[in-house]
Amino acid sequence: MKHYGGNMVDFRCHSNGNSETNAVLLQKNTLGESCKLLYIYEGTCRVNIDGRCHEANKGDSVLIFPYCDFVIEKDAGAKYVWLEFSGFACTAILGRIAFSKQKPVLGKIDMDGFEYLFEMPVNTGEAYSLYRLGGCILLLLSYYIEKFPSKTVQNEGYVFRACRFIDAHYSMPGFCVKDVVEALKIDRSHLYRIFKDKTGISVSDYIIRCRINKAEVMLANSDLSIKDVAYSVGFSDQMYFSRVFKRLNGRTPTAFREMIFSEKDTSTKP
Repeated sequence: MKHYGGNMVDFRCHSNGNSETNAVLLQKNTLGESCKLLYIYEGTCRVNIDGRCHEANKGDSVLIFPYCDFVIEKDAGAKYVWLEFSGFACTAILGRIAFSKQKPVLGKIDMDGFEYLFEMPVNTGEAYSLYRLGGCILLLLSYYIEKFPSKTVQNEGYVFRACRFIDAHYSMPGFCVKDVVEALKIDRSHLYRIFKDKTGISVSDYIIRCRINKAEVMLANSDLSIKDVAYSVGFSDQMYFSRVFKRLNGRTPTAFREMIFSEKDTSTKP
């Protein structure tokens, strides 16, 4: 199983693998913020998600949304690949695919060797590598958009527009869910339901993740102070920013920047 860091196209690949070579996929969603996408290319698997059992046969795909407990059981001879990813760009893309918590299994994709699209390039930490990694995730998801477009056109439109609006305004001080609701002219509880159903997270969580994702890019590519980075992505309190950053990233902003700079120094040494 391979593990990767963040990248510059708003995708993060946490792990990928193949049940033939490594059957370990983190159960009970240890990385709670991530989505797990499985593709069964031989036999039958049963995936229990939050107490509900879903059967997936050869050619089927299963999406496990964030913050769901799950257990995978496979018949003898069954084979599957997986990709574990997160990132606020993923949220908008998944909103255009027919996956939902009520229907996490989608039917067959008739494409020889489709399982090989789940193989991700090695992350060297260089800019080209990070873009390439995000591009591979985007390419994979594009097949699902083509084959299984969301049929809830109106709801999909609201989710997509909400994501676009947040992406454009997240850095504004005091920006919150109320601003999204007012811009879309939609009932707040209705937006909450359709957004959570299509993405697995709430609108407020999406805003926070958008801010932290942008903060990571700024910390890695500028010499701005932690305070200035916090203000630039919409946080008015540096201490609160640091707490949220550590909760989602696993490191404080300072530790994250030191890690990035250390990796850059190592990669430039002969």
